[in-house]
Amino acid sequence: MNKVDNFNGTITKQVVNSRKLNFGKKIRTLTISDLHSYTTDVKKATRLAEVIKAQEPDIIFIAGDLYSGGTPWEGGEKLNRFQAFIQNISEACPVCITWGNHDIRDINDTNKEERISNLRHLEDVRPGSIYPLYNDKVFVNGMEVVGFVPRFELMEDEGLKIQLHGIAHDEFIKDYQRDGVKFENKPGYLNVYLGHDPHLIAASENGIGLEDLSICDFFITGHLHDGYKPLFEPIDKMKKIFTGSGLKGFELDMGYTEQQTGIVDKYNNLIPGSKKIWVGPTNLCRGIVYIDNDAQQKYLQMPDGKFYENITTEINKQQWNNVMEETARKEILDNNLHFMLISEGVAPSFLPQEKMVTMNVVDIGSEEMSNINIK
Repeated sequence: MNKVDNFNGTITKQVVNSRKLNFGKKIRTLTISDLHSYTTDVKKATRLAEVIKAQEPDIIFIAGDLYSGGTPWEGGEKLNRFQAFIQNISEACPVCITWGNHDIRDINDTNKEERISNLRHLEDVRPGSIYPLYNDKVFVNGMEVVGFVPRFELMEDEGLKIQLHGIAHDEFIKDYQRDGVKFENKPGYLNVYLGHDPHLIAASENGIGLEDLSICDFFITGHLHDGYKPLFEPIDKMKKIFTGSGLKGFELDMGYTEQQTGIVDKYNNLIPGSKKIWVGPTNLCRGIVYIDNDAQQKYLQMPDGKFYENITTEINKQQWNNVMEETARKEILDNNLHFMLISEGVAPSFLPQEKMVTMNVVDIGSEEMSNINIK
């Protein structure tokens, strides 16, 4: 038996189409995110690398939160082991990396330069194959990849809280317009945005839309991972033990939830000492979301192959109805919708267990290739 055949995690595989690709061409992308120090364990990291390489990707994306906290970016054994991991996976194909909110945690004027320098020097591990993107871009394997890290105030503390409601989007757009590296939009290249937080892109309280990012074809993010479900379930169990009732109004419907969490009594009053967390309308990463230039979600493509259409026109609202795949793919192409992957993450809830690892494989093909074989 091949040593990767008994991989205990999840590999999601999906196919999307683009008119930018010539007939018969295919690009296989593989995305991981939210490792949260997973690569510190050499045995786990080596196995993960072998599973990644077995998928035979053309390009690998790592969408931030490499550690649980940013201090490893100041050097040491954890950073050395991550370097060994990316050197391993870069044997298969180029690797693009960006930062998440954990990677910039506790950053200040004293350590900022050292951290960013250590990120940039990852490219020295295998020059021409490893691309750390901190407000940078690269042309590689038929893609123009922009990696953008917003200002720290939007990624941490109060900024992190308002992201959960989607209202950080407008400030993010202003940041990107002011500081972001812009796409050149060269003919024949697929434009890819590599970031960390999906709410900074696909939600706008004021309907500002994508603005300068409307040229982008493929948005790749992480941050949410599938950790919300394993986070909610223990809270739900604890609540049942203490109060005899579960989370009030708790629903997981096609990967979306809008929920206040915390241990409350049967009257929904917060039990003293239990922290209240608001999660807003949250995509739990179970599919590819197609969005228009106004940043509104239009279609949802699930890993099981089913497509759903958002039938409401309200800003930041979703009401999903099943739709035929052929119809959805045609509408997506005809309306030049952007596709967005929210990686489920490698270490949901920060637990470094292989059974919680998810990697996302997306084959991008020409418009005639909706049924290309993805194995």
